[in-house]
Amino acid sequence: MIGVMGVLLVGCGGTTGGSPDDASGNGKKGSSAEQAKKKEEKPAVETMSIPEMVGQMFVVSLGGTEPDYYIEKMVRERNIGGVLLFGYNMKSEEQVASLTSALQKLSMKTEPSIPLFIGVDQEGGEIASAPWVTPQPAAAEIGQGGDPQVARAISEQMGNELLRAGVNTDFAPVVDTGFGAAIGARSYGEDPRLVSKMGAAAVKGFEAAGVVASAKHFPNHGPATSDSHKSLPVVDHDLATVRSYDLPPFRAAIQAGVPMVMAGHLVYPALDPEKPASLSEKSMRMLREDLGFEGVIVTDDLAMEGANGGEPPAGAAVEAVKAGADMLIISSPPQEQADAYDAVVKAVRSGEIPEEQLRASTERILKIKKKYSLYRVRD
Repeated sequence: MIGVMGVLLVGCGGTTGGSPDDASGNGKKGSSAEQAKKKEEKPAVETMSIPEMVGQMFVVSLGGTEPDYYIEKMVRERNIGGVLLFGYNMKSEEQVASLTSALQKLSMKTEPSIPLFIGVDQEGGEIASAPWVTPQPAAAEIGQGGDPQVARAISEQMGNELLRAGVNTDFAPVVDTGFGAAIGARSYGEDPRLVSKMGAAAVKGFEAAGVVASAKHFPNHGPATSDSHKSLPVVDHDLATVRSYDLPPFRAAIQAGVPMVMAGHLVYPALDPEKPASLSEKSMRMLREDLGFEGVIVTDDLAMEGANGGEPPAGAAVEAVKAGADMLIISSPPQEQADAYDAVVKAVRSGEIPEEQLRASTERILKIKKKYSLYRVRD
């Protein structure tokens, strides 16, 4: 049986959502209301230190099928905001439920007691690593059918099945237009109007399931002729094409209420001739100001060549935050994850990254964590 905690923001002075025991229905009655009142009097972000806030920006990987020394240290000492699971982390629903429960309990026992985003890349087709989730067709096949309700139903089913094992975040849907390198059948199609309808419907499906979705890969990986895992793609669209072809599906996903948008590692010279979108203040300003996105901007994995140029991800992590990213995915080895965290903390303390910006990012992260029931554990 899985217990769910509804109220979940906390400050350094104590939880507002109750202990893990409270979450499963065994705690003191009335404590959630009392602590929620305290939260209202003193918002959680105002009680958090710089290292605690920086930690919330990090979504990191782990090495096996159960918590190890390194991930436990990242939770206990760095207050990380989330964990990304790959196929090698997931053997069965029962095993993943045990893993996610252990991670959530550890996070809630560690001040400031904030539940984790626990995410996967579960898109359907070949990008489907959760073994207990019913196989679904690739986006290209769904797009060919032309029915947004099918896209919504599939996302809702995937979300419901992921949640059974405590996976509360899916870095999907892909709302890239086109079948270029690294995308292929992951895209709904080559018509931005079709992709807009399908992507928005998928967002609604995840929302109905109670799963955090992330539209990707802004501003559009579909036309790229190289793979950002291995290189830095350049998409030479003029600004008019960017606005008419690349951006509409992201705008539609935002209007549908998507809580996260993933910034891709690709250069659009019309937006920024020097930096990939994931490290570009100009690109992120377009996402915020032109598209009106108020949610969390998360980077694609900073372990990828397109972001780090073959170097450890610490430098890219600092650049991404300076550009306006709220969360950073890093699947590099544990020491590189820790070094990236330390580099961002140092950049905030030195003034290179304004503390006010860090607090704004933390507020956006905690707002999503408050909306979704992230804390799910096996009783």
